[in-house]
This record gives sequence, structure tokens and C-alpha cells, in this order.
Amino acid sequence: MTFKLNGSQWRYCAKVGIAAGLGYLLTLGQYNQYAVYSAFTASLVVGTSVGEDLATSMNRVKGTIAGMASAMIITALVGPNFWSVGASVALTALIAVGFGWGVPVARIGVTIGIITLAMHGANALEYDLMRAANTAVGIVAGLAVTFFVWPVRGHDDLQRAALQVLQATAGLLDALDRGEIRPRVAEGKVHDAIAAVVKAVRDTQREQKVGQAIDVDVARVIAVMRLGMDALSAALAEQGANCVPPLRERLALLQPPVTPS
Repeated sequence: MTFKLNGSQWRYCAKVGIAAGLGYLLTLGQYNQYAVYSAFTASLVVGTSVGEDLATSMNRVKGTIAGMASAMIITALVGPNFWSVGASVALTALIAVGFGWGVPVARIGVTIGIITLAMHGANALEYDLMRAANTAVGIVAGLAVTFFVWPVRGHDDLQRAALQVLQATAGLLDALDRGEIRPRVAEGKVHDAIAAVVKAVRDTQREQKVGQAIDVDVARVIAVMRLGMDALSAALAEQGANCVPPLRERLALLQPPVTPS
């Protein structure tokens, strides 16, 4: 096993460290017993692109709201015991799923609810308010790093994801040319690459919602995804090798131009 990182991975490691330190600093560090939540949140907010970080931040906010609400309701009614902990977790999940926030938000809320009941039953309101305040500071710190320290824009992420689809599709077509039946490894790479494009599109849309001007060649993105899906269909067909030549023609048209060195 070799330890190897590319440039984007090095940047992520640096950014997550800067975000955690900044979140801790802004909430007075060792002078504030809740400062750990600022550092924790700031480090979780930082991801691979601006759009992803915006989504993560919103999940943290929603999860905090769901966890706080359920924990304070259960604490006020019955106090901490094994029944109330279970009820609080169920209520948190009910809030998150019921409002369409999803399971990731429910998981965030569950941690807040359990800690509130199990460790802060006597001061639930104070704990939740202080944690919420420190979480907000952590979000601000994380987003500040996201936007101002080596920002990765949705356009760049989308271009990289589209290129991965083309590379994975070329690998799948090569496997079909060699006569492989159901080349699952190559198919899996195309699946993953298409999923990365879908994620990059969503992240780009989130950036646009906050006023970021992003120029996206929508027609090319759609053509790339269609090519990948058609290659997967060819791999499933009994005579899939017959589909390879026209797919290669489409692949050649979509390949980015080679820049002379």
C-alpha cells in the first residue's frame, strides 16, 4: 500500500484543518466549553466544492433544529431514560424525514438529541442554545474557508466529472472490443462517473442560487451522460460489441481538444 495524494486532496486536507482551527478560535477555544462544536462543524462543512459545502451547511442547520426540538420536547415531558432516548431519536427522524430533509439530516439531529438527553438533561435549553450558536459560528468559518481559500467552483467540478465519464466510457468500450461479457469493473466506473456528474450539476445549481455566475454547457453535459448510459446499455446487450463503433464516434466528438504543449 502506497501513501499518495493529488493536488485537490492536499488542498482539502489543508482547508479542513484551517476551518477547524478558525471555528475553534472564533468561539474562544478553551474558554468556551462548547467551542468544540464550532471546530467540529467547520471541519464537516468543508468538502470538495462550494456547492457541496452549501448543502452540508444546510443539513447541519436542519439537523440541529430537528435534534433540538425533539430533545427539548422529550426532556420537558419525561426527562432522560432509555424510553425517552428512543422516543427522542424516533421524533428527530420523524421531523427530518417528514419535512423531506432526508436521512443525513436525521443522523445529525440524532446525535444532538441523544447528547442533550443523556448528558444535559438538567440544562437542556442552555446546552442546545449554546450548541446552536457555536454550530452557526462553525458554519460561517467553514463557508469562509470554502469561498476564500482555494475555492472549487461547480463549473470546474462539473468539467472534471464529465471528463471522468468519457474516460470510463472509453475503458468500457475497450472491454467490449476485447470480447468481455459483462465487464463489471468497467461498468461500475461508468456508473460512478455518471453519478459524479449528477452530483456536480446539483452543486452547481446550489451555487447559482446564492448568486454565483456559472457558465455551463448544458448540451455537452447531457450528451456526455447519454453516451455513458448508452455504453452501459451496450454492455448489457447480447451483441454489445456491434454498438462499439458508433459509440466511439460519439466519444471522439465529445473529447476535449488537445492543447499543444
